[in-house]
Amino acid sequence: MNDLIDFAELKAAGLLPGPTRETLELMQLCQSGDDDPGPLLARIAATPMLDYGLRALAGGAETALPAALDQVGRFPASQLALALDLLGQYRRGACTDFNYQRYWSHAVAMACAAQALTSEMPVASSPELFCQGLLAGIGNLGLACARPRSYAKLLRECRDTPASTLLRRESLLYGYSHLSMGAALLRSWRQGHTYSDAVLCQEAPHMATDRHTRHLARLLQLASCMADLYLAQPGERKVLVAEMAATSSRLQLDTRVLLGIVDVANGNWRQWCNALELQEHLPPAMQVAPVAVEPVIAAAA
Repeated sequence: MNDLIDFAELKAAGLLPGPTRETLELMQLCQSGDDDPGPLLARIAATPMLDYGLRALAGGAETALPAALDQVGRFPASQLALALDLLGQYRRGACTDFNYQRYWSHAVAMACAAQALTSEMPVASSPELFCQGLLAGIGNLGLACARPRSYAKLLRECRDTPASTLLRRESLLYGYSHLSMGAALLRSWRQGHTYSDAVLCQEAPHMATDRHTRHLARLLQLASCMADLYLAQPGERKVLVAEMAATSSRLQLDTRVLLGIVDVANGNWRQWCNALELQEHLPPAMQVAPVAVEPVIAAAA
């Protein structure tokens, strides 16, 4: 059986993730350049989770919606609308070995990590990096939608293998890895070539062709390491801390600063998961103590 993916064919058939008509219209309003924000604000106000998300990114529920939109920006608002729409549509699906709830918990964790990393890696605005972190793993969902049966089998077979094995086997089987599928989806949603290229290179940032894309790919790589750590069970965390430390050391991040970022993002992630009703999939609360983590970071540096 030929499992190679024809992206255009699957998209036309509605077999790939994508926004609903209502969200697509909202995204177009965000990107229209119309000076009158009234129609866009009305659409946002009629979408409770998007209203909540914009206010949260702008500083809290007490922020007035027009001020929140101005502070976050129209393009990140469009990205957030897209991500929250996909979350609403794909909380479950046909790919039996793809954990949809865990996927979204990881996506939110990566969003919070990317947002917190802005203080040390200001490659974009804080709201924009949150939204980019939220969508950076979308290729995994894309493959689960495109080939639910064979991808479930592949995930079972690669469960205990290195990440590079899964990437290689995805490419051989489908002509797309989850990284190239993610980049293709983002391009189809007009999310920008810098962002889609960074998603493609996030597991190998040195492959990016320009400096800005490389910095964004490195941020996404570290944010993914942090998200893995948050979702891990206590017995799995030592190895993941070492991986995070190795990644952060290449970025010359101060240990104390990194630990502060990890702590802030962890707290924000739990708040977002509660708001998005993903909290049942959270592991026990993680205490990232400097005394326990610093020796691992030092050894990995």
